[in-house]
Amino acid sequence: MTHKVSIRMVAYNYDHLAPLACGDVAPEGIDLDLDRTSPMVQFLVGSAFEAGEMSFGQYLIRLSQGERAFVGLPVFVNREFCHRCFFVPRHSPLHSLHDLEGRRVGTNAWPDTGNTWSRATLRDEGVRLDRIRWWVGPYNEPAYDSFGNRPRVALPPNVERLAAGRTLLDMLLAGELDALMYPVPPPGFYAADSPLVRLLPDYRRTERAWAQRAGFCPGHHIVALRRDLFEREPWVAPSLYHALEQSRQKWQEARWDLSDTSPWLLPDLEDAAGLLGRDWRPYGVEPNRRMIQTLCDEELAQGLISEPLDPAALFADFERAMQEAGPAKEL
Repeated sequence: MTHKVSIRMVAYNYDHLAPLACGDVAPEGIDLDLDRTSPMVQFLVGSAFEAGEMSFGQYLIRLSQGERAFVGLPVFVNREFCHRCFFVPRHSPLHSLHDLEGRRVGTNAWPDTGNTWSRATLRDEGVRLDRIRWWVGPYNEPAYDSFGNRPRVALPPNVERLAAGRTLLDMLLAGELDALMYPVPPPGFYAADSPLVRLLPDYRRTERAWAQRAGFCPGHHIVALRRDLFEREPWVAPSLYHALEQSRQKWQEARWDLSDTSPWLLPDLEDAAGLLGRDWRPYGVEPNRRMIQTLCDEELAQGLISEPLDPAALFADFERAMQEAGPAKEL
């Protein structure tokens, strides 16, 4: 490497990116402009960003469809459990995941990683996805495109797209839906007069039980590079990876002393460490092999991909660049 490369990267405003954003960590050979305000979809459209956060599940689907526009890094910047992602009208008679069989459920998108993990949660409980009537569309934004820049997948026969101008909120208030599966609390959920409550109020308990069985917290988003940049400068992949890992490590260690995010952050950290280990959100392929394999299996079982994906091939370009780059410098 004899020159610096300027890279614009877009990602959400995660705490674990703060050391990188503030300059406490810098990728070797890279002049990095980290945008934490633009939507991550901006990475997928146009050419404003050479690196960015993207859906892990959609990355798998794109690979399965032969698309090679992006080179994935095993940097799982977003992780969430999904028992918290099911919502019902206030005073609903539904109280368990099993109660959703035979019901009408709305969701914002079909191939998204969060919704794929949520359906995996249902399957893990023995709920038949084909015994639920699904609608896909916007919660309260009629102009929303339920596909947008997502990869195209064939919807199962029991899944319908909302008619133009309709929203999931409209259907819920009209009694045409029994529940929602939504990756984050829908707009207005925390308002005192919200029409929605969680299907599982004590979702922490059910998520802990799932974590004990699975041994990991599901990864939703990764970081990727545009392939044209990677082909020109393959060393930027390990350089950026090491910087992201250093940023995560600095943030993670600081949390144990600077646990000011909530009054109970320290006991939460201790609880998570006891359940999943102190380093419960690792980067890299090997520490995440079980999680990666599980999502690949779910993509196939749910019909999002037509052939099995080899987990070893998902980050093959990155791992080859890592081997060529050699070990990282010490912090």
